[in-house]
Amino acid sequence: MIETDFQQAQLDSAVRAARRERTAHDALGGRRWYAAPLAWLDYETARFSRWVDCRLIPDAQWDELAGKDIARCLDRFGDFQQTLRNPFHPRTLDMLDQVVPFVMERRGVHDGFSDVVDDLPPLAHRLSPDVIERFVRIEIARRQAIAADPVVLVRHQAAELHSAQSHRQGEQWLIVQHKASGMRARFMHRPDRDDRDGTVFARPYDIDSIDPDRIENPQDRAPEWRDYAGLGIGTRLYLRAAEELPDVRWGGTSYSQYAEPLRAKLHAIDPWRWRSRTCTCYAAWGDLTPQTAAEVAHDPAPEES
Repeated sequence: MIETDFQQAQLDSAVRAARRERTAHDALGGRRWYAAPLAWLDYETARFSRWVDCRLIPDAQWDELAGKDIARCLDRFGDFQQTLRNPFHPRTLDMLDQVVPFVMERRGVHDGFSDVVDDLPPLAHRLSPDVIERFVRIEIARRQAIAADPVVLVRHQAAELHSAQSHRQGEQWLIVQHKASGMRARFMHRPDRDDRDGTVFARPYDIDSIDPDRIENPQDRAPEWRDYAGLGIGTRLYLRAAEELPDVRWGGTSYSQYAEPLRAKLHAIDPWRWRSRTCTCYAAWGDLTPQTAAEVAHDPAPEES
């Protein structure tokens, strides 16, 4: 934390110096040093201070700062596109002619240094059109490589309950985790009951990792679903759970906006096992059998007004 605060202080100092340099330059009004020596001294002092501050910040910090800024801009771009895919989904490659100008217009806005991006050479270079495009391409490839990793870990265990959850005694948990990304979900079921209906908890940051090789920050234990949304990891986790627990059906009544498309996809694969509120069979799903689930119509449910 101390190191992070120190690095932030260095960046703040560089931003302030760049603003002082710009103000001093404007005050010169085009005059040479002999016409306005004091104003010129102020300008040279501010310019040197900005140069020193920039040199004190390591390249890795400039890389991190620019990378986070680009990622935030792409998040915003995704909001405008009204897509739930992760901002570095491969389809972004088809829109680079829109993405790069979008990022250029919003460089530094989130952290409040948009007015001096071009006055900080290490940052201006990293947030130039060519480098932005290269960063996006590299990050897309990185996430695809992670998502493509085939290793999935599983653990069957008794539920870890506290005293207020005594009504859930007998519950069993299945944790399924994608090793490369750290994405994971908890599948909860009651083998002592005849209905064998299960529920899914898919908030990775609230689920302990089952990977003995994974080291996580307790304050930031796992990535958000959206970091890998649309790359197929969630589908693999859920299908692996179905393989591990072939007699359990997965209903659920509360889905996140990211889970809805996944549920619909799973329901199309196996409508008896996976319930989806986007299908007309949603209300009758509990009474379906494997045979009737295959026979009943599965049409898109009308949108709620």
